[in-house]
Amino acid sequence: MTRILLILGVVLVAVGLLWPWGEPEQVQREAAQETLRFTTAGPVVGFTSEENTYTWLGIPFAAPPVGEMRWRRPLLPEPWSETRPALSFGAPCAQLSNPTAGVPGDDGEMVGSEDCLYLNVYAPQKSSTGDGELLPVMVWIHGGGNSIGSALTYDGSRLAGTQDVIVVTVHYRLGLFGWLSHPALRAVASGPEDNSGNFGTLDLIASLRWVQNNVASFGGDPDNVTIFGESAGGLNVFSLINSPMAEGLFHRAISQSGGTGTSNSDWAENYSDDPVVPGNPGSSSEVVVKLLQTKGMASNRDEAKAQVAGMDDAAIRELLYQASPLELYSGMENFGSMLKFPNMYRDGAVLGSEPLFERLSDPASYNSVPLMTGTNKDEMKLFQFLDPRMVKVRWGLFPTIIDPDRYEWSNRYFSDVWKAMAVDEVANEIGTAGPVYAYRWDWDEGASNFFIDYGTMLGAAHFLEVPFVFGNLDVSMMPGLFDEGNRRAADDLSDAMMSYWAQFAATGDPGQGRKGELPRWQSWTDSQGAFMVLDTEAGGGLRLDSDGVTAAKLKQRIAEDPALQDPEKRCTLYAQFFHGDLHTRRYFNQAEYEAMGCATYPVEVLAREAF
Repeated sequence: MTRILLILGVVLVAVGLLWPWGEPEQVQREAAQETLRFTTAGPVVGFTSEENTYTWLGIPFAAPPVGEMRWRRPLLPEPWSETRPALSFGAPCAQLSNPTAGVPGDDGEMVGSEDCLYLNVYAPQKSSTGDGELLPVMVWIHGGGNSIGSALTYDGSRLAGTQDVIVVTVHYRLGLFGWLSHPALRAVASGPEDNSGNFGTLDLIASLRWVQNNVASFGGDPDNVTIFGESAGGLNVFSLINSPMAEGLFHRAISQSGGTGTSNSDWAENYSDDPVVPGNPGSSSEVVVKLLQTKGMASNRDEAKAQVAGMDDAAIRELLYQASPLELYSGMENFGSMLKFPNMYRDGAVLGSEPLFERLSDPASYNSVPLMTGTNKDEMKLFQFLDPRMVKVRWGLFPTIIDPDRYEWSNRYFSDVWKAMAVDEVANEIGTAGPVYAYRWDWDEGASNFFIDYGTMLGAAHFLEVPFVFGNLDVSMMPGLFDEGNRRAADDLSDAMMSYWAQFAATGDPGQGRKGELPRWQSWTDSQGAFMVLDTEAGGGLRLDSDGVTAAKLKQRIAEDPALQDPEKRCTLYAQFFHGDLHTRRYFNQAEYEAMGCATYPVEVLAREAF
């Protein structure tokens, strides 16, 4: 389970293959006078775009969080009086170079900027004149493990233009700039927001406040706002459901391949070798000792820890604030370009003090809104495809699965546990407290060519559904994924998904889609635990299915699986799923673990092992 949570939202390599770099530098856009709009900070002008839409790019929704505002709540942007051209994206937030940033950079280089709190608006031309009926608003939160990614790589014009919705895509501080909780920072905090360490979450809340105050000028209804995001973006959707400060700022929520996990203060701040309560290897204490070594102020970890013990809060703050982005990241453990660090701190102000999952049955304890949540059938195949233990690449061109049986078996287990934690258990816990619409995305019809069999190697992998939601199949898929045999059906599935998503945004119920022509999507409660399968006719079509997966079912499968006769293998799988992370230990049962023949295997050790 640790493996799943560490890669939750990691789309760096996938997006590098699937998604283009951000807008080319040579793009020259011409301002269209009819797009002049007045925001609370000042007037902006955009341009005409695809699908009969208008687009405004790079609108600041908060002041730059730089200098002394690093690790502080976002403030309102400085107003302007002259019309501001909104013709190009704002900078992505500071991160290690990777394709999801949308800008080029070398390996190990920091790209983007700390001045990054900008958003983009896509609106149908016919409805964005400021007159007539206001349209549903859909606010997109990008994924990337909360440490990489940007809005540059998501074009909302087709979703907006074909479905009569307003699409807003946003940036939020990432990595150590978005989430850092340390006593030295709290010592000078001016209130609970600055105290929280959840600065990326606060950025998202600030963007939603901007929507409330400004989206009507673009034709959007501030009383009908849907937040939606994928992977870490889906996790962030749940964090906003969990945040008292986000109350009333949105009215529906869609989590694609997300999760409900949050971190406690010990995990966020303690040393990883703390003798009482160990913290995360990327905790704020570890950040400080690594920074001392990076800056040449200590020669090793022990020396750095001793030095920290003699520093007061002011000295630690000075160290942190004077560090460059690259210095802060140097020495930190990464998964590719994604930083391994704790985030989503249960501070009791920005996020609830208890795990969200434990409060889902009581709608008064969180922001209870209509919810759509789902995962992809083969989430894990993306990560297995990138794992040299699973796939070998001959001559740098021809990927081959090393052990096909293991490939499929491992994918099924790890993809199902993702669905259990993000979909079925969530929906069961909410029960009748609020409407939940569940789905599983099953499209696994990628074409086969001389180099690769996409259908087998990737199937319905993590992230692959996102271009279907935005209707951007032409520009977002890897070469050869589509051919004459599968493209028409894929287009039809994309149209259906956009229709369901937009109808949910409009009404809180995906129903039969925007035009009422699709199979009816019933809620979890009304259908007695059924979810919508999103697939083409060749894969069985759009349909409700009740073959769910829960923690209890997974435990039974592990106990009875003939492929797990080796007790260590069986115990390792159980430990990883149900003890591998603070977020899932609610399912761990020591007596159950021992009854499976695992008493001689320390669960803490097995939970950290690679399976």
